Amino acid sequence: MDGLKVALESRQKVVLTLSTAAVIAAGIAYLKWQRRCKGNRQYVPVGHISKIYVHPVKSCRGLEVGEAEVTKQGLRQEGVMDRHLLILYKDHFLDTRTEPRVVLISPQCVGDGQVRLEAPGMDPLTLPKPNRQKVYSISMWEVDGDAVDCGPEAAAWLDKFFGKPGYKLVMSTPGSKKRPTNQHPKYKDIAKPDDKVGFQHETALLLTSEASLDDLNNKLTTPVAMRNFRPNIVVAGCGPFQEDDWQYVRIGQAEIRRMLPCDRCLMTTVDPETGMKNGTQEPLKTLRSYRMTKDEKYKSVFGHSPLFGLTCGVEQEGAIHIGDTVYVCT
Repeated sequence: MDGLKVALESRQKVVLTLSTAAVIAAGIAYLKWQRRCKGNRQYVPVGHISKIYVHPVKSCRGLEVGEAEVTKQGLRQEGVMDRHLLILYKDHFLDTRTEPRVVLISPQCVGDGQVRLEAPGMDPLTLPKPNRQKVYSISMWEVDGDAVDCGPEAAAWLDKFFGKPGYKLVMSTPGSKKRPTNQHPKYKDIAKPDDKVGFQHETALLLTSEASLDDLNNKLTTPVAMRNFRPNIVVAGCGPFQEDDWQYVRIGQAEIRRMLPCDRCLMTTVDPETGMKNGTQEPLKTLRSYRMTKDEKYKSVFGHSPLFGLTCGVEQEGAIHIGDTVYVCT
């Protein structure tokens, strides 16, 4: 009996030792995870990625992709950066507010960092390597950066599509001077020194949620698509406009930092399938009825613009995929 008692006690000690070791191992793993979440930020799951969009050419149709790389300067897909190509008309940058038909141009990633332009009634054009000898200084929303000319073939293609001369296509290449986000008055006290972009609207990423779009569409006579808002990352599984309160977002190894809510303009009124403006200024009109800032310190920043989505900087780079769990810190 004494031998049996000793054996049982020994087994109990072994089980207790193993259990304690498992708890310690789990605790060490948790602490390591927390260290990776800089500053001991506490993350909770809120949903998953339902859509990823990369826009090779600013204001043109975005590509819906299954995966992308989050970099400090925005999303990258097959070597092509988000919004690092820009159309100029008579040396002024072009967007859907001045030329709504630009949304009908559908750039495609064709490998090795190359882009092919496609549009209704046009032969496709695979862009040649840009002419690094011809550099332009581009000023957008009070922030300057450099770009190189994509050549006469691209210019002729755009002239033909728009039906008049005067167009150019330029690229913010890896060696080009990027546009520092902190030089924009809106972001000067928010952005970090390494927040620099190509031709995005000042920040590397734009995030929205499916629930927010559903909430808006429930108030509209004619629903609109997520493409009206031109996001990079769309989250499913959270509640409407819960993203307003997210300070940090973690997806895989990528970590994203909230900057400001995204204030919306007439670009949202252009139908991404037809290139036609909505005559009643929807969905902007309805957004103004319930999505104006209530924060006094931001009323002078956003003015009469309603809010939809978040502009974000990048804390840590990494790959993201459709279906990835989205963790947030509020």
